[in-house]
Amino acid sequence: MRHFSLLRFLPAAFLAPAFAVAATAVRADDLVAHRASYILSLAPDSGAAEGAGGDGLMVFELKDACDGWATDLKLRFTMEGDNGESRTFDASQVAWEAKDGSAYRFTIKNGFGDQQDQLRGEAKVDVSTGKAEATSDLPTKSQAELPNGTLFPLNHTRLLLKKAAEGETVVSAEYFDGTASTQAMQASALIGAGEKDWPGLAKSFPALKGLTSYPIGLAFYLGDQTDATPDSEQFLRLYQNGVMGAFTFSLGNVKIHATLDQLELEPPPTC
Repeated sequence: MRHFSLLRFLPAAFLAPAFAVAATAVRADDLVAHRASYILSLAPDSGAAEGAGGDGLMVFELKDACDGWATDLKLRFTMEGDNGESRTFDASQVAWEAKDGSAYRFTIKNGFGDQQDQLRGEAKVDVSTGKAEATSDLPTKSQAELPNGTLFPLNHTRLLLKKAAEGETVVSAEYFDGTASTQAMQASALIGAGEKDWPGLAKSFPALKGLTSYPIGLAFYLGDQTDATPDSEQFLRLYQNGVMGAFTFSLGNVKIHATLDQLELEPPPTC
């Protein structure tokens, strides 16, 4: 079973054959530590019933932990049905990822109405050979080998930014974020042309002034069924420093749009 995740944005129908990537770490200095808040609303093509509504808030923190990156995400979204009833979805995702791509730890908690679940585990990659393994202790204890060359969320984001800067438009990679317990996914990305000072922001952010951002469509597949319908799709505007200016994701059959509302850059750590 695959659980909801926003980690794969940090980040996620392709026009050319994808190419495989090796499990080599991309530069660790292309991401900026930050705290960002997003206003959530139903996307125009949300698929919600007529008369339905919804709103929410997401807060995402990326912290530089010297030898790794720590992420902390909190999300709450309330759906209001056309019958006046409402349901709230809550998500909490905490992770740590080694900058060299060799290790990843995660704790994910999701709640929707009366349903609550939790996942916790870790994964390791031998960066010299690409061999990878994942273990989990919640919801059950399990262990599995991951495909050679598996990337964790932030190394995947670095890869997308590197390829975008080089003018590549299609990227495919083995991907792991813990949302499918110990199972990896195939992540396919379609990258559009970069643009400086993207005009789609709801307000001005000095930290993004003069930076290039890219429109990216991401499709995720469990197993190797990349010719089938994706298990999930996401669309985002990703800046060269790793900040997301906007993105769209799905909760079930409902599409939700996130708009950047606040952004604070974190000072570099003393390592």
